[in-house]
Amino acid sequence: VIVIPNDKLLEIVPKLALNAAFKVADEVLMRSIKGITEIVTKPGLVNLDFNDIKTVMKAGGVAMIGLGEADDDDRAVTAVMEAINSPLIELDISEATAALVNVTGGPNMTVTEAEKVAEIIQSKISPGARIIWGAAIDETLDETIRVMVVITGVKSRHILGPKKDKKGNAMGLDFIK
Repeated sequence: VIVIPNDKLLEIVPKLALNAAFKVADEVLMRSIKGITEIVTKPGLVNLDFNDIKTVMKAGGVAMIGLGEADDDDRAVTAVMEAINSPLIELDISEATAALVNVTGGPNMTVTEAEKVAEIIQSKISPGARIIWGAAIDETLDETIRVMVVITGVKSRHILGPKKDKKGNAMGLDFIK
């Protein structure tokens, strides 16, 4: 389930027609789904696949998907900060348990830029969190770097997440109440 609170949407675009405001939310959802799909279907230089997504999601709890893009002088930092600071969702990632990070850039993206993205994510989440990262080249991006993150174990006042029942937990089951 991907949650975009309506009140945050209306706060960001208060004068936009209701129909157009919800198109903004639809665009965010579409980009998120496209990003996950591309991880599975497009090969990368440092490849990510469905098993990587599964591993991160297994860490459990509330998850976030973040997307960022930049082509400025500090494009790696700008893109990753945009990805983890969505104005549509209020999240605390400091205690996150796992992260999947995909960095895609044009032909001139450097190893240092790709590693910088992973380092920033690592500095923002729990020190013991598992990070899986990948990198890919997309000729059409030219000077742009695109970052997609899936971070699990985040805290949100909008989403409570699954509540574990002691009896069910002993059997390896999660019950949502």
